[in-house]
Amino acid sequence: MTTERRAAQSVLRLEQAKDFMDQGRPGDALPLLRRPVPEMFAPERDFLLAEALRAQGFLSQAVETYRRLLRRPAKKDPAAWLDACLGNVACLRSLGETKAARRMLSLGRKVAASLRNQAIQERLDLEDALIERAMGLYPKSLAKFKSQLIRFLREEDLAAAGYVLWAIGGALRFSGDFSGSQRAFAQSLALCRRCNDPAGRAYALFGLGGVTRVQGRLAEAQRHYAAALKAVSGTQDIFGQAYAHCGLANVLRQRGELSAAKKHYIQAHRLYSLIEDPVDLAYVDWGLGRIHLRRGELAPAQKRFELALTAFARGGETRGVVLCETSLAGLLHSKGLTFAAERLFARALARARRAGIHTHLELFT
Repeated sequence: MTTERRAAQSVLRLEQAKDFMDQGRPGDALPLLRRPVPEMFAPERDFLLAEALRAQGFLSQAVETYRRLLRRPAKKDPAAWLDACLGNVACLRSLGETKAARRMLSLGRKVAASLRNQAIQERLDLEDALIERAMGLYPKSLAKFKSQLIRFLREEDLAAAGYVLWAIGGALRFSGDFSGSQRAFAQSLALCRRCNDPAGRAYALFGLGGVTRVQGRLAEAQRHYAAALKAVSGTQDIFGQAYAHCGLANVLRQRGELSAAKKHYIQAHRLYSLIEDPVDLAYVDWGLGRIHLRRGELAPAQKRFELALTAFARGGETRGVVLCETSLAGLLHSKGLTFAAERLFARALARARRAGIHTHLELFT
C-alpha cells in the first residue's frame, strides 16, 4: 500500500472516530483509534484516543495517553497542548490525585499566559475550582463556581451552567447544606433538559438521588437513581452505569432490600473493575460490607471494610476513610472490643472535623 493511500485511510478513520465521539459513542471510536497511523497524524489520534477513554471512564489509560501528548513541546502547538493538559487534569482530579492535578494545572497556566486567550483562562479557572471541590475545600470552590455560573448564564451557555450547578450541588451536599444542594441539582436538571444534554441530565439525577438519600427520603432517592440508570443504560458511559448501579444499591440497602441491593453492587463492582477505578470500587466494597453487617455476618463485613479502607486511604478519599472507620468501630463494639472501637471512632471523628465534612453524622449513607 502506498504512503498516500495509508494517509488517506488514516484520515477517514479519524473522521469516523470524530463522528462517533460527536454521537456519544466513544466505545465505537476506540477500535478505530487504536489502529496505527502515520507519524503526522499521531498527535490528533492520541488526543481523540485519550478523550474516548476518558468518556467511558478508563481514566488511568487516558492519563497515560494524555502524557504521551504532553511530552511534546508545548510551543509547537500551545492550544493543542493545553487541550491535552486540561483533559489530563480532569482525569487526575477524578482519580483523587489532586496534588498531581494541581501541578499539571500550574504548568497549563504558564503555557496559557503566552496565548492571552480568555476562553482558555476560563477553562483553567473552572478546573481549579473543581480541584478545590475534590480536595474538600468547599467554601473556596463555591465562591469560584458562583462567578462561573453568572458568566455562563450571561452567555446563555446552558450546558456549561448546568454542569457548574451540578458541581455546586455536590459541594453544598458535602458541606451539609442539603436544601441548597437539592436546589442546585434541580436547577441543573432543568437547564440540561432545556438544552437537551442527556449526560448532564443523568448526573443531575445522580445528585438528586444522593442528597435525598442522605436525608432519609429513600423512595424519592430510589426514583432519581432508577431514572439515572435508565438514562445511562443506553449509553457507552461505563462510569455512569457503574455509578447508577452503586447509588441504587445504596438506597435499596437502606430500605432493607438486601438481595436486590447486592445484585446492583455486583454490577457496579464489575463495571468499576473494568475501568480500573479503585476509589469508587471501594465504595462498593463498603456497601457490601454494610449488607454483611445487617445480616450479622461480622467476619465478611470486616474483610470488606478493611479492603475498602485500604483503597480509600491510598486514593486520599477522606469521606470513604471515615465511613470505613466508623463502620469498623461499630463492628468492633459488637464483638465486645469497646476500647478499640472508641479509639477508632474518635480517630474518624477527628479526621472528619479536620476535613470539614459531616460523614460521621450520616444515618442514611
